Amino acid sequence: MPMDDRHPLDVERPALPPALHVCTRYQRGGSERRVQDLIRALPDLRHHLVLGAESDVDLAREQTGADQVTVLPTLVRQVVPWKDTAALLALWRLLRRGRYALVVTHQSKAGVLARTAAAARGGPPSVHSLSMASFGPGYGRAENLLFPRLERALGTRTTAYCVVGEDLARRFADVGVPPDRLHVVRSGVPLPAQLPPRDQARRRLDERYGTVPGRPLICYVGSLEPRKNPLLLPRLLRRLHDRLPGPPGLLVVGDGPERGRLVDELRTQDLEGSVVLTGYLSDPPLVHEALRGADVVVLMSEAEGLPQVLVQAAAVGTPFVAFDVEGVREVLALGAAGSVVPRGSVQEVADEVARWLGAAVREPQADLSSWSRESITASYRSVVVGALTGHRETASSRRPGHP
Repeated sequence: MPMDDRHPLDVERPALPPALHVCTRYQRGGSERRVQDLIRALPDLRHHLVLGAESDVDLAREQTGADQVTVLPTLVRQVVPWKDTAALLALWRLLRRGRYALVVTHQSKAGVLARTAAAARGGPPSVHSLSMASFGPGYGRAENLLFPRLERALGTRTTAYCVVGEDLARRFADVGVPPDRLHVVRSGVPLPAQLPPRDQARRRLDERYGTVPGRPLICYVGSLEPRKNPLLLPRLLRRLHDRLPGPPGLLVVGDGPERGRLVDELRTQDLEGSVVLTGYLSDPPLVHEALRGADVVVLMSEAEGLPQVLVQAAAVGTPFVAFDVEGVREVLALGAAGSVVPRGSVQEVADEVARWLGAAVREPQADLSSWSRESITASYRSVVVGALTGHRETASSRRPGHP
């Protein structure tokens, strides 16, 4: 019987086996957005989504539109040897029992376990989606000993990597992942269709949240979690208040486990009256308005892959000041206005914020075309077609009598 020489995705939807996605935890964040982007980019395939125990299953069903969503109770973020072993065996049995065209892994733990299971007994091709590293600056000694070795071992067994940015791709290439398997695919982030005048955006912030009219405004957008260092915000604001004749206010957009400690620290620093916490904003135009109405955006994370808030700041033309983590210099190189400072240096962040507060206002100049939905969809489809085609050709070459 002649081989089917059709394009791997140029088939009726039921004809190809489904893709299996394995995600350590599904909440709200950049890696979850990549799950959504990839599934939307491949309507030709059915999609089965396996989630770890700490996931919001209803949110995953709503946001991804996957054909099937299940929870693997032993898949957890923390290293728990007996659970990790049980999760690995469960994934191996699932792949052995089911017939999948592709395995797509999201986040570190799922990436290690599901790719290991897929590599056993010549399983389906695997694609690992990366929104940030699990090792490098900002991580502990254990992570920097373990994860580079795991990626070096899995690199030749992983058909392709979809990596959010060039900086992150270089980090994985440096530990031994074959560079030709690393493909930059941006994370979809809502970008504004049109921009209101800055003064109009600022008036709306004053009316909606009570920021003080005419007062300089710094904005932080992101989760209030330890990796993002939100507890450095009071220290930054205190330094600016102590040195500037017209001290700025601070608008904090986001929520998370550090919110209570942040409020306590603001009270200790006697800064409560200078800060507004909006909580999580689900409506992208409200986030764009906050970024557009602010004078400077700050980000003091320990680690990132490519900070999506800086892409949004570039889209609205607001300068940013950020610690030197992966992706920041990449956004600057695309034409964004901003400054990068050594990780951990709150004083240098304060210096740069003060400088931008006195700078002339600029309109957006960055080239963000690679974040368009069309570009992201085309990139994902290219990677998946390459994975399916290469796997089919490899399988064919192993058949008896094949030249």
